[in-house]
Amino acid sequence: MSKLRPILCSITAVIALLGDGGVNNSTLPIGNVIIAGESQGKLKLTYKGLKLIGDYEGCRLDAYHCPAGYKTNGIGNIHNITKNIIDNKQVAKDWVLNIQQAEYCLNNVLGDNQITQGQYDALTSFIFNTGCKRFLKNKDLTETKISIYVKSGKLPQACMQLSRWIYGGGKKLKGLMKRRMSEYSRCIE
Repeated sequence: MSKLRPILCSITAVIALLGDGGVNNSTLPIGNVIIAGESQGKLKLTYKGLKLIGDYEGCRLDAYHCPAGYKTNGIGNIHNITKNIIDNKQVAKDWVLNIQQAEYCLNNVLGDNQITQGQYDALTSFIFNTGCKRFLKNKDLTETKISIYVKSGKLPQACMQLSRWIYGGGKKLKGLMKRRMSEYSRCIE
């Protein structure tokens, strides 16, 4: 990785690329996402959920290593990273795909259990950050408490678990502490 200055991008500009699809109404799911005239599928996440993820992930057009050591670009993207600088359209497409993967993970565990939009946004943000495998399993391959609570429909208890997930690369991180507080606040709305 280069020691040069990071090439940053604007979360707001990337959100604007997601098309109308309800983005301007923070309480409704985004729905269909169209980027540069191409359908990217649907998001159940709301504008508040997008902001929650984006504000904590940040946005970079160049590749870097995140605090947990993963090669990253865009808005927390760890897939298909190259040395090339990407543009906002690519950031938006990658972000939507990564959010869809987090939503898919949550929906699979949630099953038919009822969930509020705030819980959905918060848990999608959490899964986006940790990854589905880590959301589901501890390092010793036992089920995580948070996934057990989601699976059993005990969403308030799942929300309470968020504050325990404040470590990255084996270290307690202030940024994760703030993120988990914001996720918890959204989870209990």
